[in-house]
Amino acid sequence: MGFISRFMEFMNGRYGFDTLNKFLLIFAAVLSVASIFVFYIPARLIMTLIELALLGWFVFRFLSRNIPGRSRENRNFEKVFNPIKNWFSLTFKKIRDRKDYRYIKCPSCKATLRVKNQKGTHTVRCPKCSNEFKKKI
Repeated sequence: MGFISRFMEFMNGRYGFDTLNKFLLIFAAVLSVASIFVFYIPARLIMTLIELALLGWFVFRFLSRNIPGRSRENRNFEKVFNPIKNWFSLTFKKIRDRKDYRYIKCPSCKATLRVKNQKGTHTVRCPKCSNEFKKKI
């Protein structure tokens, strides 16, 4: 019996990896790299303790058998994390597409729409709510 099959057997019934665990692991790694550049010993100690606490929380969640509790934690985390992630993603797209497209909001459903960056008045139809409105660019 190989290592992978023994590991799979060990992980059977345990929670495993999710979005919150991924965030904890990445944040601990970033904190670890950042602590290299801190020369004030008490601050470095505090950063190391926070890093160890994050890694401990990661291991606890990863090996936990309380799957409903860990799923609830992940859902609550995603309620906070997803709007922040989506904002950064949309901002990156706006920067990337700044020459060819404009991003506007639908006046009725507030959905973000991407329209061609051509001068003039355009009739825009929202695919989400089918509302048509005029937009001058």
